[in-house]
Amino acid sequence: MSAPTVTTVSAPKTRLRWPDVAKGLSIVGVVLLHVSLAVPEGMETTAAHINRILDPLRMPLFFMVSGFFSAKVFGFTFKDLFLRRLWFFLVPYVVWVPIELWFKFREWNLYDGKEMPGISRYIEHIVEGRNMYWFLYALVIFNIVLWLTRKLPWWAGVLVGFAPILILPLHADQHMIGKAVLYLPAFLLGAHLRQHIRHFAETATSLRHLTRGTILYAAGFSLAAVWAWWNTVSDVSFAWPLPFAETVGFVDLRLIVNSFVQLLMLPMAVIVAVLLARTPVVVDVLSFLGRHTLVIYLGHPIALTVLYHYNMRGWDLPITRGADNALHETALWMTIGMVISALGSLALWLVTRIPYARWSVMPPQLGAAYRRPASTRGETIAATTTASVTSR
Repeated sequence: MSAPTVTTVSAPKTRLRWPDVAKGLSIVGVVLLHVSLAVPEGMETTAAHINRILDPLRMPLFFMVSGFFSAKVFGFTFKDLFLRRLWFFLVPYVVWVPIELWFKFREWNLYDGKEMPGISRYIEHIVEGRNMYWFLYALVIFNIVLWLTRKLPWWAGVLVGFAPILILPLHADQHMIGKAVLYLPAFLLGAHLRQHIRHFAETATSLRHLTRGTILYAAGFSLAAVWAWWNTVSDVSFAWPLPFAETVGFVDLRLIVNSFVQLLMLPMAVIVAVLLARTPVVVDVLSFLGRHTLVIYLGHPIALTVLYHYNMRGWDLPITRGADNALHETALWMTIGMVISALGSLALWLVTRIPYARWSVMPPQLGAAYRRPASTRGETIAATTTASVTSR
């Protein structure tokens, strides 16, 4: 009798919690920022001040985590890249940008007397990425850049992230150039150094990593402080040696400075995410929000426009901090703004529960051939490039 066949069942992969926490922390900061900007004197509240301190960590951490999970594209053909990656960013972007813009244009039409624009205006905002959902546009561009760097050594792939600096003067006219200067380095770093970041996170609370993270964070904070001070005592302006401008000033160079400040602070951002991932209750809340980042991001701006701006501009309430009338208190309307944002996020989540409407947020896969499990080649390449880093 032949020996029985033994079937080996591989253990399911354990989902990392700190990346979800990182995304959850990022989206909370984004929503709080938008509410603070919407409510009069909202930027002067304690919550807004705390959120401002987290500015260098919020979006860079989000894009680094996005890059961390994009290493799979190293093993893709361009067809794979489009069908298995870009498609899922492009559909919600193309569907929901015109909807969000229409509600905002309608507000300006009702209360500022501006004419409703034609279709060309919508196309312009979509093509240039000048809208509330610019991050989806950025993820499309960043993933294409990442795919193009798939055969480069890790250091060259990361270096490509700084290429937008070469066309820095164009950022005033092309919104996404500024975003690329700020966030493309973090995204490419997250992908090309994926395994290194994973190992760092596993021992993030060790004395060595805590010390290094603190030193780098302090260096980033000092750089930001010196740059802000310099701007108060001198007219910051330098000759530009490349095309598109003769000189660059404070607003231009601030993008470069902020990019380096963010990179210096990223290790501490990962440490914070890891610590929060070990904190009961907090980890569950932030992980939940991190897993629903897309519906939160898509839903809250529309809700703020329709439920807050439409009504507040109609009522014309004198909102201020420390108001005698509680109805006019900034803190109250900040709270209401956060609740409205939550309702908008819930509404978008409900859209994903509706047959045939779900695809506008979570589009179906294209082609049965691309429903097979993703190749592990991307992670293998990422691990190889990281090994060359850690072995030195």
